[in-house]
Amino acid sequence: MSLSAAPDSKKISLAVFPFNNISEKNLDMDILAMLHAELSGYGFIEIVPVEVIREKFYEIEPGFLWTEKEDLVKRGGILWKIETKIVEKVNETVSADFSLYGDLTSIGDNWRVDAFLVKDGEPESVKTFKLTGVKYNELPAKLTVMSKSISDLLRGDVVLKEAEEDIRQYKGGMVSYPEVIAKVKKHMSAVPQSLPLRALLLDLYLEDRDRNREDILSEGLKIIDLLKQQENSDTRYLLSLALDPFDTVAGIYEKKQDWSNAIIIREKALGFFPYNSELHREGIGRNYYYIADSYEEKGSREKAMDNYKTAVSYLQSSSDFFKQAMEGIDRLKEKGE
Repeated sequence: MSLSAAPDSKKISLAVFPFNNISEKNLDMDILAMLHAELSGYGFIEIVPVEVIREKFYEIEPGFLWTEKEDLVKRGGILWKIETKIVEKVNETVSADFSLYGDLTSIGDNWRVDAFLVKDGEPESVKTFKLTGVKYNELPAKLTVMSKSISDLLRGDVVLKEAEEDIRQYKGGMVSYPEVIAKVKKHMSAVPQSLPLRALLLDLYLEDRDRNREDILSEGLKIIDLLKQQENSDTRYLLSLALDPFDTVAGIYEKKQDWSNAIIIREKALGFFPYNSELHREGIGRNYYYIADSYEEKGSREKAMDNYKTAVSYLQSSSDFFKQAMEGIDRLKEKGE
């Protein structure tokens, strides 16, 4: 009879795979057992039984050798290493929301653990957790800390789903604007480091820019700060909402005529945000235009001129921003004569 997983729909389903022991070319079940014990202690996480994972492996890759520490016999030509593509296939069959897998390597007496957490359907959004220079007997304590970080991330995903449902109800007219803001703020208080939750709140605030100006500024700055700490999947969430926190915050400063802070934020955007110089030339050009405009307002003629010229180099000649940048150049030339 085939084994099957029946995850609780109210919980996050997590498939924890044996770790690849690169040094011995087998699967390390000790690491799996330690992580399984730690993560099972969180009530909102449901672990897919390892027996289910093993069975699915053999269905997908009949030639895969599940080489555990108790079975170190090597058989030529048979796979032993769990890799991303296999994890994705198993995920589809066990309906896991997330999968955790990784590598264990020994260098002398020191061990290194690389753990990868991937969300179902989003193989590119991998979160990496590392332990380096650890003695083997130190691993249990270190894995406790790692498990806490993993559980925090998973908890954030649970809360995010709840917040997204609240917003769907708001869009459907079931919840008022003040009510949905209160609900999302409550969710955020449970996971204050969640960039996607803060992005949802900022998106709501932007529906009434004039009334929420200070809240927009505050949340935008918090998101910019979080972006320094977090990975590209969070950036993709911002892009999915068509949110640019740098432009939003700089725009508030510009309305306040706080030119210095506006310049700082826009320069941060040019150094951080995932622009591609070919695909996003217009956006880059606009940013340089706004920087130039702020410098001109401050009376910094040379810096304004340099940034207007840089803006022109990116912008299409048919663009309104190109015309405004050229006007800025002409205006500054006249002032300098």
